[in-house]
Amino acid sequence: MSEKLSRREFLNLNWESTVGFLGNFLAPQIEMERDFFRPPGSCDELEFLTTCTRCGKCQNICPENCISIFTLSSGVKLVNTPFIDPNEIPCTFCKQCIDVCPTASLSYMDFRAHPFLGTVMVEKTSCLGFQQVLCDYCVRACPVYGAISIIEGIPLVSEQKCTGCGICIASCIAEEKALKIVLKSL
Repeated sequence: MSEKLSRREFLNLNWESTVGFLGNFLAPQIEMERDFFRPPGSCDELEFLTTCTRCGKCQNICPENCISIFTLSSGVKLVNTPFIDPNEIPCTFCKQCIDVCPTASLSYMDFRAHPFLGTVMVEKTSCLGFQQVLCDYCVRACPVYGAISIIEGIPLVSEQKCTGCGICIASCIAEEKALKIVLKSL
């Protein structure tokens, strides 16, 4: 049973193999280079860069105004794509950005798979708890029960529960913010 491939079929198969190989090679590298936060429900970075139409609808609908758009100064690869900085403006996970996204760049499926932006880290030198000052503002502000708790006066973060929303940072009363959201590896 010898099936011959037409030239077009042969080239198409080779093209698909090449794209697949490069995608598998480049995707982990692009994800490792990322040092910023995408809006909730974002897919992996390579897929995001290829599916996002750069329409800005997610930024326009965000009630918290926490979604910003990269400019050309951030590089051609990122220009006009959305990002957030929960260290500056918290995200309430209202998911309106997912609702308005015309592509699969932001989706409920990806949100369910990765319902977090990052995780909060405590800066010991700034945290009032590490200076033996009674403070629980971060615990009271956190919308996820058990994500931050106070153990012997010190805040303890549950990496499994923390969504990286940044609400605790906005509530921190330390002179220099004692909390910082960092990317969580997938």
